[in-house]
Amino acid sequence: MARQNSEMRSEVSVVVPCYNVEPYLQRALDSVYAQTYRDFHIYCVDDGSTNGTLQVLKTNARSCTIVCQPHAGPAAARNRAIRLADSAFVAFLDADDEWMPSKLERQIAVLKQDPTLGLVCSLCLVSERGNGRRAVFSADGVPDCGRLFQDLVRNCFVFTPTVAVRRCCLEDVGLFNEALPVSEDFDLWLRIAARWKIALLPETLAITHKRPGSLSASISPEERLRTGIATLEHVQSSCPELSPSERRALRRALAERIYLYGSFLLSTGEKGLSRRKLICALKYQRTHWRAIAKLGLSFLPLCVTEALVQLKSMFWWRPKDSAGFVPRDAAPT
Repeated sequence: MARQNSEMRSEVSVVVPCYNVEPYLQRALDSVYAQTYRDFHIYCVDDGSTNGTLQVLKTNARSCTIVCQPHAGPAAARNRAIRLADSAFVAFLDADDEWMPSKLERQIAVLKQDPTLGLVCSLCLVSERGNGRRAVFSADGVPDCGRLFQDLVRNCFVFTPTVAVRRCCLEDVGLFNEALPVSEDFDLWLRIAARWKIALLPETLAITHKRPGSLSASISPEERLRTGIATLEHVQSSCPELSPSERRALRRALAERIYLYGSFLLSTGEKGLSRRKLICALKYQRTHWRAIAKLGLSFLPLCVTEALVQLKSMFWWRPKDSAGFVPRDAAPT
């Protein structure tokens, strides 16, 4: 990794990828300036923005290191910033999100107390623009600390703006996978969880804002499903050190993701490809009864399949929290 000038070296590098975030960027940076913990330096990477994002960055030039690059996605932008820095810890903040004032102070203290911890995260307040709904994402049942790979692979409870990670941990497992258009963060958290302990602080230390036009909102359902499978396959190939129980959990997660993709393809009339995906899901988990049922449905006439899918969608109940948010991985089955 490239090293920064020793005169600028701080204990924490704050990594902020920026792409067309002019209306939100200053709010994010102000939340870093407001931290009770002060030994940090901010690295902002403008990822080929086409609006006034760079102008906002220039007004903060005295407080940040600013780098510009052609548009390459959030993984490449974060990796560029990480390579610029030389700090013991790295914290991530997306440019449309924000931190609570005690975020760094709480998390760096936890990392310093336990050198076996690779990553610490926290609860996150999810704010949905346009309807005013705000809710803390639930991580019920997840232990506060430990080898949490099996919990994480079932459902990603780690929100990127809540993460602080040890630099030597990144040097151990590698950086963000730039081949993934989305889920590049989930991929990295799983690779960390495969080798390091993780701590989850049961307090809200960040706010993530859902907004139209964001990268996550612009990805099609099909691409999201394909990328989810590619993410788990990359983890499978790059983490040979997984225990037998962790490998089984990963195979179950792969079976579920592939089943969801096959189910989606069936709903769009792609019966042949749907069958291949459903059979693939059964190779990972032979007792995946929903995959068996959908495989049977794929042999029915298209009009019958469409009628059954429509009927189920009318009665499908999505689990929601008290504020009405659907969990991140909730999807019709």
